Amino acid sequence: MTVTWFIQRLFMYNISLFIVNGLLWGLFHSMPLLLGLGMQWFFDRATGESHNYLWLVAPLIFIAIVRISRTGVFFWAFFKWVTYIYDIQAILRTNMLKGIMRWPGRNLPASPGEAVSRFREDVDEVVEYVESWVDFWGRFAFAIISLVIMARINWQITLVAILPLVAVTLLNNLSGNRARRYGQQNREATGRITSFIAESFGAVQALKLGQAEEHVHRRFVELNESRRQAALKDNLFKQWMRSLNQHVLSICTGIILLMCASAMKAGQFTVGDFALFTSYMTNIAFSISLFGYMVFQHKRLKVSLDRMSVLFRPGEQERIMDFSETYLYGEPPELPVVERSSDDRLQTLEIRNLSYTYPGSENGITDVNFAVTRGQFVVITGRIGSGKSTLVRTLLGLLPKSGGDVRWNGRDIDPAAFLVPPRSAYTPQVPRLFSDTLQENIVQGSPPEADALARAIRLAVMEKDIEDLEKGLDTFVGPRGVMLSGGQIQRAATARMMMTESDLFIFDDLSSALDVETEKKLWEGLFEERDVTCIAVSHRRAALAQADHIIVMKDGRIEAEGSLAELLESSTEMQLLWQGEPTDSSESGEQTDSKNETVKV
Repeated sequence: MTVTWFIQRLFMYNISLFIVNGLLWGLFHSMPLLLGLGMQWFFDRATGESHNYLWLVAPLIFIAIVRISRTGVFFWAFFKWVTYIYDIQAILRTNMLKGIMRWPGRNLPASPGEAVSRFREDVDEVVEYVESWVDFWGRFAFAIISLVIMARINWQITLVAILPLVAVTLLNNLSGNRARRYGQQNREATGRITSFIAESFGAVQALKLGQAEEHVHRRFVELNESRRQAALKDNLFKQWMRSLNQHVLSICTGIILLMCASAMKAGQFTVGDFALFTSYMTNIAFSISLFGYMVFQHKRLKVSLDRMSVLFRPGEQERIMDFSETYLYGEPPELPVVERSSDDRLQTLEIRNLSYTYPGSENGITDVNFAVTRGQFVVITGRIGSGKSTLVRTLLGLLPKSGGDVRWNGRDIDPAAFLVPPRSAYTPQVPRLFSDTLQENIVQGSPPEADALARAIRLAVMEKDIEDLEKGLDTFVGPRGVMLSGGQIQRAATARMMMTESDLFIFDDLSSALDVETEKKLWEGLFEERDVTCIAVSHRRAALAQADHIIVMKDGRIEAEGSLAELLESSTEMQLLWQGEPTDSSESGEQTDSKNETVKV
């Protein structure tokens, strides 16, 4: 993806609003042409021998009308410009967010802090570049017309006015590589420190337990100093280029004015001509400065484009300028309700030869085959590192499978796009909560239906917790749920999943922060519901005893599978896992599963 392609797509997006902005700002920047002519008219008559005062007042009235009109055009143009830049920002940030959401799992090649930097600084860089192009047309029209008017008065002086354009353009072209390098270093340094701050706030407890405050502070100072130096170089170079442009133009303007004075002394130049030249030269200086700065901006735009493109999967970078509807002044439409036909509801889920290998290692899963039918509870178990979580994440498309198929009701599907609510819902081993109320974390912006919310809370065994919280469901959970315990975070995530009323629920080691009694209540309550289909990663007896089918993983492959009774008789791996799980006071020498079968321990 080239900068030229990006610019073309950028201008084609909402082309009508771009043209309106170009015309309005073109009119605004061109109106000083009339002011210059009015001043020439006034001073030529004021210094002449005419005593007709009407000819003196008329130009002043004309200038006042032009200035008032220009003010009106400015407010109209500014409103259209604000609408346009918000539109551009919305489409870029929306597409970047969509690009992030298409990445499987945690494979995003940028930290959250760096991503935020791209959403802010790099999008603003694009907007600034577009602003220059919107101004360009009016400035260009003014420069051409004013130079024609000035050349008709004195072409030698006008020629000197053109020379700065060549000098400034040459300077900015020569500085392009350095501008890109400084811009990239500044963005990267900002992303590193933003990411570090976010990670530090998210790991406050770990830092305090490890007594690492001094080390964190020292690292923060180092990153901040690196960012300060990078920002200083970038901003200093940018301001130096602007200053250089202005100084070149100021020197040339001085030379032009001296030439005007010489021409006036020779009688070849009137006071009105001098007033016109003086009026036009200020705006010509701004125009030439803008032309030079646009060359500089064009070089920097490549850095911002490359940084934003990183947020897209390989081959999808061009989707940064996908056109879609934005809603600046009204509420967006309600999300469409996904209608599920009887054929679309889960009957069978088949996994065939599913494989995934982590880059740069031999770890992963290989040729995994199993099936789940509606109403079945399947538990995936195994030792640490056996591939349980990898299997679930690959099944969901959070990790890109290297081989195999996933079939829903007999048809092949793309798991990442298909296995989403209301078909499938997933609770990871470490759930993420938002810094909002507990209720908002459960309903996720959906209109809270009292019955559905009460059911989700009951199934997640959270009624007692909510009663104990001072503000109940209106309690703010803090960043990542730091105001809640680990078990409360997992059960809040479970309630959030239950709100989706999906056909398939997938848990990744839900019980890691739950006590045995709470977990037992959760599974028993869940399977009192009708048609609940569930896949759970667990090694706990409460889940294993409820399971209709158990899959034992070892070294990324299925070691054994079957019912609990069958595996305790035939699988050494299952026996070791079962014996390694301690019983609580409620578990004596035997455990009763959901089929009322007694399993000897």
